Amino acid sequence: MTNPSNPNGLSVTVIGCSGTYSSSESACSSYLVRTSTTTVLIDAGPGSSIELQRQVDLGEIDAIVLSHEHPDHWTEMPSLYHGFRYGVEKMGLAVYGTQGTKVRLDAAAPEATKGTFDWTTIDATSVVDVGDITFTFSETDHPVETLAMRMESGGSAIGYSADTGPAWSPEAFGAPIDLMLYETTLPVELEGQGIPHVSGKEAGERATAAGIRSLILTHVPPGHDAALREREMRAAFAGTIDIAMPGATFSPG
Repeated sequence: MTNPSNPNGLSVTVIGCSGTYSSSESACSSYLVRTSTTTVLIDAGPGSSIELQRQVDLGEIDAIVLSHEHPDHWTEMPSLYHGFRYGVEKMGLAVYGTQGTKVRLDAAAPEATKGTFDWTTIDATSVVDVGDITFTFSETDHPVETLAMRMESGGSAIGYSADTGPAWSPEAFGAPIDLMLYETTLPVELEGQGIPHVSGKEAGERATAAGIRSLILTHVPPGHDAALREREMRAAFAGTIDIAMPGATFSPG
């Protein structure tokens, strides 16, 4: 039965969620955002194409959106280039990302944006429509240009913090978010140390201020305890909390 609060079936499936480098259980950051008619890959961290192909045929992907140039968020793109170019033979796939990310992709796979990927450079002012999903962006608190994303379809919205320090909040979107993927890289004892990431508590505080109802904590580094991050987040957030795991799918409402 269709959820009346989410008529287009907007959802996010975790492809990879490990922070900084891949763990034995997960590749790095990568997510599928889908409706009944549209499929978009968000970030392409190293190793992510394995789980990606368990979830969807490459030929079904309508676009790729990349948050920033740090390697754990985009370096599966050269492999995906080969998959699209020589595997499914799909040309002109729309790819959106920051200027810094394109520079790095061009250095790693110079032919990728010469036919296989149809690259568009985006920034915090961009608005991108892919099928029935509208993307808006906000620059986060991170050492390189990094874009958080708000993805809306049929009146429901999913947010993605990408990587950010504590100086950014999803309030910056100025629009409601029902469900949000929020990075939780740091243990609380490292708060205030100038590291450009956030703890579970900091993420929970900012999500509460933004009126978000449900959180998915993600980007936990290998060897760190995701359950501890969840407890820290619960100290500051009263809504629903889930822990990202490869293959898990979440929907607003």
